[in-house]
Amino acid sequence: TVQICRTPLVKDCNIQGPEVCRTEYESECWTKQEVHDVQDDVVDCTTEIEEKCEDETSGYTTNTKCKKWPREVCSVSKKNVKKYTPITGCTKEPRELCAPAGCGFSQGQEECYDKTQTIVQDAPKEQCSLEPQRTCKHVTKLVPKLSPQEECVDVPKEVCTRSRTNPRKVKKPVIKKWCYIPSEESGLA
Repeated sequence: TVQICRTPLVKDCNIQGPEVCRTEYESECWTKQEVHDVQDDVVDCTTEIEEKCEDETSGYTTNTKCKKWPREVCSVSKKNVKKYTPITGCTKEPRELCAPAGCGFSQGQEECYDKTQTIVQDAPKEQCSLEPQRTCKHVTKLVPKLSPQEECVDVPKEVCTRSRTNPRKVKKPVIKKWCYIPSEESGLA
């Protein structure tokens, strides 16, 4: 059901004469309400009394003093509501007007009435969906390269020699150089 309003053209005559007819086009406008289901935030608030008590010692007596104050506690909830959007459209409707010759037409009072009619119109509605998209790119990473390197350690060794004249032990340190290459076999790599 739509409400249709039009401003008709009316005869403006003071003289009688032969009737002359012509087709005039009047604007006929309609308004209809489009309903939307929406989720609205509804705030619900209550006042709660907060209380804090403390013990006060005066001499040998202890008194409990309490303080009270109001506190506003609110919660937000979702509620399904209907909202209306007015949609207006106009069409030019032909009207045959007849009046005696020499008469003109003037705009009359606006007339409105309810009419049930089928209105065909495009109602574009946007629908979106998320589609994942894979993006690949080359990344350069630094990788450490290990190569075995020779490591040397000086190991002191005691060497004893026999001499025939006046035999006695003489300590002479001999430095030997030991070199090894770390490998999986030796368990050092």
